[in-house]
Amino acid sequence: MKKIYLSVLASLAFLVVFAAPDIYTPELVAPGNNATGSAPNVELDWNAVTGQLGLHYEVQLSGDAAFTNPVAFSTELTSYRMSNLMFGMQYYWRVRAVDNQGTSAWSDSRSFTTIAKPVIRRPNDNATGSAPNVQIIWEAITGVSYFDFQLDTVNTFDSPESHITSVAGTLAQSNASSLYFAEKYYLRVRARHSADTSEWSVVRSFTVEDIFELKDPDNNSVGLVPDIELEWNKIDGLEKYNIYISTHADFLSYELYTAAKNLTKLVPDTLYFGVKYFWKMAAIHSRDTLISDTRNFTVLDKVTLNSPANNATNVELVPFLKWNKISGVVSYKLELGSNQNMSGATSYNINATTGTGQEQFKVPNHVLDSAATYYWRVKTLSNIDTSDWSDTWNFRCVALGVDEPVFRNGLRIYPSPASDYINIQLKSGINGQAVVSLFDLLGKARLQREVQIVNGTIKDLQLGSLSNGIYMIRIETEGVNYTSKVIVKR
Repeated sequence: MKKIYLSVLASLAFLVVFAAPDIYTPELVAPGNNATGSAPNVELDWNAVTGQLGLHYEVQLSGDAAFTNPVAFSTELTSYRMSNLMFGMQYYWRVRAVDNQGTSAWSDSRSFTTIAKPVIRRPNDNATGSAPNVQIIWEAITGVSYFDFQLDTVNTFDSPESHITSVAGTLAQSNASSLYFAEKYYLRVRARHSADTSEWSVVRSFTVEDIFELKDPDNNSVGLVPDIELEWNKIDGLEKYNIYISTHADFLSYELYTAAKNLTKLVPDTLYFGVKYFWKMAAIHSRDTLISDTRNFTVLDKVTLNSPANNATNVELVPFLKWNKISGVVSYKLELGSNQNMSGATSYNINATTGTGQEQFKVPNHVLDSAATYYWRVKTLSNIDTSDWSDTWNFRCVALGVDEPVFRNGLRIYPSPASDYINIQLKSGINGQAVVSLFDLLGKARLQREVQIVNGTIKDLQLGSLSNGIYMIRIETEGVNYTSKVIVKR
């Protein structure tokens, strides 16, 4: 019985071996049939099949559908990377599987066409205002050793300006250099490897920048500070900028400044107060120069006073004199006198501060007299020049009574200057009712209140909506009037 069982097993094994199916035919995956624009190193890809020992694949590539004279490749992988295929050529390919038991049928054949020529992306066709080192971008192509781009001022690419530049095939962009300003150029690109060179791309044209724009200050600007900042629009692809500044519109003589190619601003250091200047610029590279239009501006000639306003009255005895700040100066000189001719005036030297806004000078104590009129003016100094004097302004003073330690007319009023309220201290300890009235300097009653005096004090008398200024106050109590001055400064 055992012998019969073994014999049956042996027979089955024999049948299994000889009944094994033939090796399957591979199925192609990529590139798709009739694909176009394939790279010269296109990868051929197919699905794996099951096989016996020594399984590998044979690939045929041909220039015709009949595979008359194909090139064959062998690989154990399920893809094969081609190299150095001809540009713009249609290829046919197929695959079969081979193992130690046999060979499959050939797969269906497919075709693909390699890319014929590069495609330019930048600059746009007919672009204007391009930089003299215009950026050139094209669509990447793998399997390429070099890209060549050609530039010329004619579309036949045969002028003396024609030149070809080569870059590595791994790149998809480059820059031209030192192109002529305002010139129209024609551009084309091709690809190449050791076995072939593509067609030239479709030709594009572009025109290099022909306008150099100044940005700031505006033309015909006046009243500018002596450290005015000149600003312009940047142009790429330069070696430097030249800035010409002159007091003559025809630039018979001028100051020359040079700015690095990456800058867009410059502050000249030779400007004088009250002078009109003309300026222009040159954008420069190794082969050409582009000149801007000419602009002019005028530097301020004097300081502008701010406060106290001209002809101001009721100015406190220790005021701040203020004027508009000027950048680019070192110091100011202020004169303060008692007559418009400024004869015998006192001079003060004030260091300039940085930032924006106003400069100010606080008049020292005991310099000004109550109810007197004073005149003042200011000029400024830079490292190289001195401005004219400002207009002369005047103001009239009054006594503030700030923190006044003694009683005036029998009473003391504080705080002084006042903002929202005042306290009134009578000289003697008085109690009872009182009427408080405030009058402006024209004698018009502006406020009247009935108040309570407690131990000689009237506390927190609210001033309501009184505007800034000087007022006379009168306190009436028990048939006695007390008068004094109140200053409101909110």
